[in-house]
Formats: sequence, structure tokens, C-alpha cells
Amino acid sequence: MVSIKQILHLLLYISAAVSLLPVLPFLAWWVQLVLGGGILVGIIGDRGGNYLLRQSPATLLSSGFFLLFLFQANWSNLAEPLIQFLCLLLAVRLAGDKSPRHMLQLFLLATIILAASSMLTLDMAYLVYLVILVMLVTSGLLLLSFFATDPQIIFNRREWRFLLKTLAVLPIGSLLLMLVLFVILPRTQTPLWNFLNPKPNSVIGMSDQVSPGSVAELSQSGQLAFRAEGDPLPPDALYWRGIVLNQLDGNIWTRNQSIQEEKYLPGRSRERQLRIFSEPKADRYLVTLDHPRLVDQIRHQFSGDGVVRTLYNSGRNQNYLVFAQIDAGSRLLGRPDGYLQLPAGISRRLMALGREIGRQEGGYQGKIDRLEAFFRQQQLSYSNRQLSLTENPAETFLFETKRGYCEYFASSFALLLRIAGVPSRLVGGYLGGEYNQLGGYYLVSEDLAHVWVEALDDRGVWQRLDPSRLAINAEQDLLQIRRRELPILQIFADAMLHNWNRLVLTYDLRQQFELVREIGKRIREIKDVRSLKIGTLLWGGLLAVPIGVYILVRRQRTRAARVVASYRRRLARCCGVVALPAELGLFTLAKRTGAGACQDFARIYGGALYRGETLSAGDYRHLKILIRSLKRVRFPIEVAKPAMDGDNVTSNKPS
Repeated sequence: MVSIKQILHLLLYISAAVSLLPVLPFLAWWVQLVLGGGILVGIIGDRGGNYLLRQSPATLLSSGFFLLFLFQANWSNLAEPLIQFLCLLLAVRLAGDKSPRHMLQLFLLATIILAASSMLTLDMAYLVYLVILVMLVTSGLLLLSFFATDPQIIFNRREWRFLLKTLAVLPIGSLLLMLVLFVILPRTQTPLWNFLNPKPNSVIGMSDQVSPGSVAELSQSGQLAFRAEGDPLPPDALYWRGIVLNQLDGNIWTRNQSIQEEKYLPGRSRERQLRIFSEPKADRYLVTLDHPRLVDQIRHQFSGDGVVRTLYNSGRNQNYLVFAQIDAGSRLLGRPDGYLQLPAGISRRLMALGREIGRQEGGYQGKIDRLEAFFRQQQLSYSNRQLSLTENPAETFLFETKRGYCEYFASSFALLLRIAGVPSRLVGGYLGGEYNQLGGYYLVSEDLAHVWVEALDDRGVWQRLDPSRLAINAEQDLLQIRRRELPILQIFADAMLHNWNRLVLTYDLRQQFELVREIGKRIREIKDVRSLKIGTLLWGGLLAVPIGVYILVRRQRTRAARVVASYRRRLARCCGVVALPAELGLFTLAKRTGAGACQDFARIYGGALYRGETLSAGDYRHLKILIRSLKRVRFPIEVAKPAMDGDNVTSNKPS
């Protein structure tokens, strides 16, 4: 039969392995080597009973690792040295002897290492590791309580069956309690461990300038930019607004923070509500659906040109609400002179073309139509390869190579509009997205970064113009790529990942208040008294079942406790003392007294306890008769002497 010690050793090594899995990629090679050596030495010592690493060398080694941690740690890099130090302590303890105290330390170290791994990574696998470790540690602590009482204890088949039932229930209860506490416990807006956990190095985000070739560099990146949760949108409406660039310095478009006031003009379509789940970024710009009316549930600044910025960059996942209409617009209230600014050094060819377009009649819209006709006539191709970076990229693109990415189309189009006298600006964001039907959201990656143009029409309203759509291959190389469909497996996997981010990583105090408000709203929506009565009866019936079971179990435990307390008081009087020491169990007392009544009491009560059975009404009557039979009996025994046989049944619980 397998001993409880062997099972504990197995649980210890599995718990250590589970806690180390998420941090192994971040550990130095020599730390991984020490861990492997510690596990190997520990297994050899467990099998032979002779451990190579004694207590004194283990203490010295742990002290040396602590000094190394102090040498490596600093405020800018504290997480990795701390986790490496914990892993080294785990290796030292695994290589040493496995006393009950050391086993408890190992379970504690494994739990701390897994918790600390969240400072380095917190992907969805963390939940799997957490569930497994909770089950292992809970089971190990229960077995350790028996092992600490009697290291040689051996259970029979019936006792093992009862123990396994308990081992199955306790972890489930622990996980349910963790879930409840996660939902209801208050939390700060930023993690308490932020001072230990350096912000991730964000490599994505809106650039505050656009020049020919700058956006094309992102076309090779498949890194996730954000998810937008909401109903499906028309394909032509998938313009995600990020930044507006209104100033041209040479060949570079930048953003002048002196923004003129504009008036939001609602469209005729229904307003769309989307929740944006943004990945960590290097900038403070918030992506919205073009054109946004309102952004909520995040502290932000809303500029007149529809650009939204957070008050500070947390460098972490963010989620917020966006209210927008796909056919809304914005009217410029001030003078448009700032949107006609031109840089020095424009080529004569471009100036001549722009002035030719501007001399013809037809107002702003007529000039825009003529410029679009010119772009079609040039037979321009949309591509991110073999792009020319000359001193005059717009001229080279339009008249020589005729090949370019979105920033080539947009920057040259806006420049010619300004030369022709049409106020214009560039808008940077994203175009397209892959809709996940299972999760109900758009998946937008960095390779969908896009630049388009906004120009004033004759009413003074900004209209969106996308010159990239004028390319001869726009349907194949621009639009089709941005309307990809996800494979079934990727849909399922990404939906799981999205819900992990939404329900765990970005779950904060605001969402807790929202949950409370939603519950209150649901309660207020119940207007039908009959429905309220039915709901009350239904919930009352559901709650009555666990409450009734709890009352019955509690009643049994209370009754058993009273019987045992009465027995111990009677036995104390028989021994001539005020109270019996707590360490004297029922079987120990029966052995000390030698009385048949005491032996029968221990057999009936203790037998039910070990078998996991409930005492019957007949058992209670028999126990009371045994107590009354001790009324005038005297036992001259040394009740203060502690129990040594490990048979220490003191529990008041019959089942």
C-alpha cells in the first residue's frame, strides 16, 4: 500500500513544476540548472532516505542566494531578481529533507512563485496553472495534517475512500471562494504591485507624424492593436479614427495642437455603441469609430477634430466605450487658413498641377472631383514593396514609380488639395477588421494601419476621402486583405483570449460598480407583481435546498458536540479533575481507563467518524446510556500525560 509520505512527495514535486512553468522562460540558464539539480538531488534523497543537502549548508546556500538577490535588484528591475530568488529557495528546499515543516514551506513557496509570475506574464494559461495548484496544495495540506500527527499512519481502503471524497470537495470550495472574492473584493484602478512590475515595452501605437514609407513599415506586423466589441458594421464603415495631422513640414505631416473648434453633426443612421479593448501602447491616443460623439468609462481629453487622448499612458490594457455614427460629420467653425498651410520646397511640377486644378470652376467639390479623376488617370498601384524614398516622394510617386502605400496616396492627395485651395488634413488610424462571430467583436491588428484624407466641402463640413481606393488594384490588394475571415479554430481561441482579457485582466473597480448597477436595474425592471412572486418563490426554493442541508448538517454536528462535551465532563469528574486535556482523544481515554463503557463510546463515535457516517438516533441513545453508566465510577489515572500512540480522536464531527 502506498504510504501517505510518498503521496505527499509526489504532490510536492508536481506543485513545484506547476508553479515554475510560467516563469521558466524568464529565468537565467544557471537558475534553471540549479532547479534541475535541486529536484534530482531531492528525488535521490527521498528514495534512499539520505539527503545530500543538510540543514546548515541549506541555510548558508539560501543566505548566499539572498545576497545575490540584493546585488541584482534595483527599482527599475525588481520582479525578475525576486522571482529568481524564490525559485532558488525552492530548489534548496526540494534538495533537503522533507519534514512536515519543510513540506509546508514548499507548498507556500510554490504558491508564492505562481502568484509572483503574474508580474512577468498573465496569459490565459495562468488560470489553468492556478486551478491545478489550488487543487494540489489544498490536497497536500490536508494530507500533511495527518502526516504531522503520525508519520507512519496508514489508511485502509474505506478510510482512503472517505479521504478522497474530502480531497475532491475542498479544492472546489477553495476555487469557488476565490471566484466570489475576485468579483466582490474592492480593487484599485492600478495594480498594487505596479512598483515591482515594470511597464511593458509598448512597440505599437499611433505615430504623431506620417511621412512616405512610415506606415508601410507596419504592414508586416501582425501584432494585435485592439478589439472592438459590438454589432457587425458595413465593410465601408470600418474606419477607426486615431489621430489627425494638420501641419506639413517638408514631406512630414505632424499634429499642431492648436485645434480650431468644430461642431459635431449627427447622421441619419442609428448610433453605434462599441467597447474598445486596446492593447498596451506607446502613445495616449484612443482609437474610436469614425466619427465619434462620446467616449466614456476612461479619463480622456476630446479635441474638436475628433481626436481622443487619455490623461496618462498606463502602458497596460485599456477598455472604454465609444458612441459614434458612421455617417456623422463635423463642421469647422473657425477660419480654414491653418488647413491651407504649405511647406517650402514643393516641386514645380506639383505646384503646376495643383494650381491647374484650383483654377477651374466648381468650388471645393469640383476641385476634389478633378483631383480624383487625375489619380485614376495615372493608373496608380497600391503596394508596400519597392517604395521610393526620394527628396520629392509625392512627385516620384505620381509621375514616375506610380506605386505606393496609403501614406503616399493620402499625403500627395492632401498636398495637391491645399495647393488647389481646398482645406485638407490627414487622419491616421486603421481600416478594416476581422469579425469574430463567436465573441461578437472586431479583431484589428497593426498591419491594418491606414491613412486617409479629410477635406472641407462647400458647406464647411469635413468629408472623408480615401485616395487609396483610387488605385487600380484597390479591390484586390487593399479592400480584400482588410476583410479576411478567421478560421474556426482561431475564432474559438481568440474568443477565449478576449474573454480572459475582458473578465480578468481589465476587471476593475468601475466594472464592479457597473455590476451592482446592472443588478439594481434588473430589480427595478420587475414591474409585474405576479412575476415578482414567481421569481421570489423560485429563488426561495433554490435557496431552501442548500439552507436546509446546512441546517441538518449543523444540527447533527451540534448534537454530536453536545454528546462528546457531556462525556468528557462526566469523565473529568470521574478522574477528579476540572477538565480533561484537549490532546487526550477518545481512544486514548478508553485505553487509559480500561472501562468497557469508555471503549464502547470510542468505538461507536470514533468508528462513525473514520467511516464518514452519520450517527443514528439509536447511536445517540446508546451513547447517553454509556455516559449515565459512568456516574459513580472513579478512575485514578494521569490525565495530564500527553497521548503518544497517535490515536487522538478529539473531533466533535460525526461525519
